[in-house]
Amino acid sequence: MSTGTSLLALQDIDLALARDRAELAAMPEIAELAKKRRAYQKLKSDATKLYAQRKDLETYLSELDQAESDANEDIAIAQRHTDTSDYRGVQQLEQELSRLAKLLDKIAYDRAEYTKQLEEIDSKQAYLDDYITKFESAVIADTKAARAKASDIQQRIDAGSAKRASIYDALSDDAKARYDAASQRFNGLAVERLVGNVPSVCRTALQESSMSDLAHAADICECPYCHRILVIEQEES
Repeated sequence: MSTGTSLLALQDIDLALARDRAELAAMPEIAELAKKRRAYQKLKSDATKLYAQRKDLETYLSELDQAESDANEDIAIAQRHTDTSDYRGVQQLEQELSRLAKLLDKIAYDRAEYTKQLEEIDSKQAYLDDYITKFESAVIADTKAARAKASDIQQRIDAGSAKRASIYDALSDDAKARYDAASQRFNGLAVERLVGNVPSVCRTALQESSMSDLAHAADICECPYCHRILVIEQEES
C-alpha cells in the first residue's frame, strides 16, 4: 500500500471513528433511560409513601379496636358495680353509659373513615404496583436495546481502532508527523486526492505550472492552495 493510499485510508477510518464516538456519546437512548430511571425512583418513592400511609391507617384501626374493647369492658364493669336500687348510683350509671355510647359512636365513625381511606390506598397501591411492574419491564427492555446498540457501535470503534493502528504503524515517521499535524489543523480533513487537476477537498483547480511541478513529485505533496496533504497517485482498488 502506497503512502498516499495509506493516508487516505487512515483519514477515512479516523472520520468514521469520530462519527462513531460522537454517536456513542450522544446516544438518545442513554438520556431517555436516565429520565426513566428518575421517573422510576419517583414511582418507588410514591409506593413507599402509600405503604407508610397504609401502616398508619392500620395502626389507627388497631387502636380503635382496642378503644372499642376497653369501652365495652367499662360498660360491663359499670353495670356490674351499680346497685339498681340506689337512685344516685343509677343516675351515675346512665351518665357513664351515655359517655361510653358517644365514645363508641365516635369509634364507629372514625373506623368507617379510616376503612374508606384504607380501601382507597389499597386501590392506589394495586394500580401503582401493576404500573411499576410494567414500567420495570419496559426499562429492562430499553436498557437491553441501548446496550446492544452501544455494543455494536463499540465493536465498530474497536475494529476501526485496530485497523487504524495497523495502517498508522506502517507509515514512516515523517508521514505520521505530517498527517498528525494536518489532521489537527484541518479538524480531521488532513488528506485530499487529486482528481484531474482538482483537489477533492478544497476544490481549487491547479494551474498548469502547479501540475507541471506535481509531475516530478512523489505520491504525496502539499496542496499549494489549502496546504493539506495532496495524494497524487493512488493504487488501484
